[in-house]
Amino acid sequence: MAFKRKEDKHNVRYFKKKVSTTFINGALCFVDTAGFLVPATATSINHVGVILKTVAATDSDYASATFVPVDACTPNDLFVADVSAGTVAQTAVGAYYDLNSTGDKVDLSATAVKAVYVQDILSASSQVIVQVNSMAGVDESGT
Repeated sequence: MAFKRKEDKHNVRYFKKKVSTTFINGALCFVDTAGFLVPATATSINHVGVILKTVAATDSDYASATFVPVDACTPNDLFVADVSAGTVAQTAVGAYYDLNSTGDKVDLSATAVKAVYVQDILSASSQVIVQVNSMAGVDESGT
């Protein structure tokens, strides 16, 4: 399932994808320094939203910078996300965690980047309800 909006309507925006790059439907994405949408990773920050389609190497437009739909996130949006590592437990609520290497799941065993904030857990399905921390890359030192 990857990331899926918990409630409300999608906030669809279109971004040009980086050429020759695969995307997992439902994974978080960010815009690179060249201005193209790229998939999130375990170390990426400043995510713009969740891609709403798969992009595969076999697609006819794979090598082109075409527009793709993204469910853009704002600080108050809640998403249900799968967990790749760590234990889904109530103790995860109220803390920031990282993503897995492909940006489509939450890693509850890593806290270096703080890409998402856990709002609640769904223990029956081993999922978490998160807010995307779009400010993860902001320097809080004031310098």
